[in-house]
This record gives sequence, structure tokens and C-alpha cells, in this order.
Amino acid sequence: MDTRPAEHPGSQVTGWRRALALKPDLADFDRRGFRTGPAATRATLEGAGRAFLAGFNAELASTAGQAVDLDAVPAPQRGFAVEGAAMAAAMLDTLRPGTGRRLAVLHDAHAGRYGYLLYVGAGWATATLRLRRLPPVPAPPLLRWLGYDGMGFCQAYFARPRALRRWYAPHPACPASCDIRYQGLGRALWFRACGDPQALAGHLAAIPARHRDDVWSGVALAATYAGGVPAGGYPHLLARCGRHGPALAQGAAFAAEARRQSGEVPEHTRQAVAALAGTTVDTAADWTWQARAGLAGPDAGPAAYRQWRSTVAGYAAGRRPAHRGGGA
Repeated sequence: MDTRPAEHPGSQVTGWRRALALKPDLADFDRRGFRTGPAATRATLEGAGRAFLAGFNAELASTAGQAVDLDAVPAPQRGFAVEGAAMAAAMLDTLRPGTGRRLAVLHDAHAGRYGYLLYVGAGWATATLRLRRLPPVPAPPLLRWLGYDGMGFCQAYFARPRALRRWYAPHPACPASCDIRYQGLGRALWFRACGDPQALAGHLAAIPARHRDDVWSGVALAATYAGGVPAGGYPHLLARCGRHGPALAQGAAFAAEARRQSGEVPEHTRQAVAALAGTTVDTAADWTWQARAGLAGPDAGPAAYRQWRSTVAGYAAGRRPAHRGGGA
């Protein structure tokens, strides 16, 4: 099956924005130096990357003040396209302030189904432009911190070996937002390892102990949302996570809610949630709402986001027996 999204008619970027356009081969695993097998996993994950790039370029080519049309991207991949479009919108708003409020327009058009991906995508702009703070996005206070996930994913996905090794060094003064960046690292590692549980466990063993829950959470989020492996691959992932099973379940729950919100829940998401969280998509997604109680106020900061994840992990730990597989 061809997993490539159809090319969006607005993807031909013109004018000064052409310099910002991203080429499709940026998603090529050979070029990135990622694991390249199995072939089916690579095809799925590269397809997700191409959908992101299609959304990014479509936003670059769109007219300010008009919501970009992403209907040409297949529904299961459209969230990735919104993520890419959000990155482009945040970059254009930053580079040309006051010329269109692109991120706000994108939010109005797509937040109802792809809000989580939109907030993550805005974080990509933070990393790319090396901003000191997240771009302004009309997100609920608790959810805007997902931008740090996008920031971490962007930094890790494009990292060369030397830069990637920096993630493995202890950070004694790491703030709460750093935890969320490590969640983004976990998502990137799912792509870099091409979904291989053994390769992922090798990466995780070198991560500072305080961030292993963060990274396993991100791994599970990507495994559940993006997929790419057969149903039998998810129990192998669980077997490698050791005592980090609740974090794995929490990441799966976040992906379950993102997929449910989109109205498109693929079979691989159901399989991943069953294996990693021990429950159904609806139950896992409901955990994410129940855990928001008391955390959704206007002053919700990164520490509230950390508590949100911890509470979801607690729900998961209470619903399934402890797993005694290997891992640190």
C-alpha cells in the first residue's frame, strides 16, 4: 500500500517563503541515518513524515487569513499535516508579526479535531527559530505546554549523533518543561529506531534515570498514534520497558485521546492501547480527561502538565498487573 499523501495543490511555494519550503526527502530514513527496517514500518513512518512536510508547505503556500485546506492528505495522516502546518504558521507569525495571525486561523479551523497535534507543531517553530519561549497559540493553558514536546521531537529527529548524545547527559537543573522535551525525544526515537523494541531499549538504557518515564511515555505516544508495527510488536515493546509500564500506558492514553478527537481511530491504535494500557481506546482517552480535574486553570504551567501525566499513569497502574519484563 502506498502510504504517501497526495500532494496538496497549494504546496508550490512562491516568493520569499520558498526559502523556508521543506523537501520531501527530509523524511527519508536513509538520509536521516535511521534504522531502515522492517520495510513496512519504514513506509508507514516515512509516510507520516511526508504528511507533516505536505502540511508545512501547504501552509507556506496559503494566503494569510485563510485556513489551509488539508483534505488532500488521507484522514489517518491528516494530524501530521496539521502539525506541519502549525509549525509553518508559527514561523510565519514570528518572522512577519502582525501580517495574518496564521496560527490563530489554523487553530479555528483544525483545533476541534487536531488540537493536540497543532500545539505540538507550534513547538517545532520554537526549536527551528531557536526562540526563548513558545509562540503564542490560542490553546488551553494546560495543553499549550505540548509545544515543548514538539520542540524536543524536532531537536531529536534532526539531531546528528553528537547532538543526540547530549540527551544522555545528566541535567541537574532541568526545569519541568525539560520533562516534556524528553517526551518529544521519546516520540522521535520511535522513528529513529524504526519501531524496533530492542533498539529502543538500548537508547533508553542510556537516558538519565529521571527522564526514562518521560521518554517511554513519548515512545508509546508515537507507537500508538503513528503505529507502523504489527499487533504482535506492542507486547514486545511492553516487555522491554521494565518498571516503566505506567509511563508507557500514559503515552498510549494520550495518543488514544488524540486519535479519538480526530474521529479517525485506526486499528493499530486499538491494538497498541490494548497491549500497552490494557484497556480500550475510549477508557484510556477518558483517563486523560479525568486526570485534568483541578489542573486546567489559567495558571496551569509545566508542573501541572507533569501532574497530568502522573495521574494518568496512576490510573493505568491501578487497572493492570505490574509487568515484570526486562529494562531499567
